[in-house]
Amino acid sequence: MARKQTTAPAEPDHGYTIQKRDRDWLLYDPAGELVCITVYKRGAKEVIRRLTA
Repeated sequence: MARKQTTAPAEPDHGYTIQKRDRDWLLYDPAGELVCITVYKRGAKEVIRRLTA
């Protein structure tokens, strides 16, 4: 039986950058300024979602 290949929906590019540092995730705005530090990558994505909504 063949399996269907599924891919996650593409995330829109708002210019924000998420970067891993030790156990934290750093979120930078398009200008390169630090916006916040989160414990989880999911939290950084949620901040982007709220800032761009």
